[in-house]
Amino acid sequence: MRTLTLFAAALLTSTTAYAAPENMKPGNYEYVTKTEMFGLTIPVSFKQCVTQKDIDSNSAYVNQQGQKGCTPPVVTRKGKEIAVKYTCTEPKMTAEGSGTVSDTGINFEMKVIQHEMNDAVLKTKLSATRLGDCK
Repeated sequence: MRTLTLFAAALLTSTTAYAAPENMKPGNYEYVTKTEMFGLTIPVSFKQCVTQKDIDSNSAYVNQQGQKGCTPPVVTRKGKEIAVKYTCTEPKMTAEGSGTVSDTGINFEMKVIQHEMNDAVLKTKLSATRLGDCK
């Protein structure tokens, strides 16, 4: 389950660069994810420095190694609202999410259906808050 949680968190953070490059403001961000599955909530947090180059190249928050067996996220955007869909074959799952992006943070919710585990549902909430300039 920890692998699924980290996998969901990595996919969530990989989608934000594609969703909101013009709204992001360079700086140090703190991310907090809360993943719920089988009645358990698993929190994960990390900090990351986002540069203007990261924003301009859409590589901010992107897992440079990619996710084995997953399609690139399909992102739909209307203003500050974003929606994301993707599928994976290893493990076999489908995912949909939506959220909002601003110059000071991100709020996003993702629902992942794990098909190899009797269509178990994994729900992840991600928030990212700009802490200030990178050090």
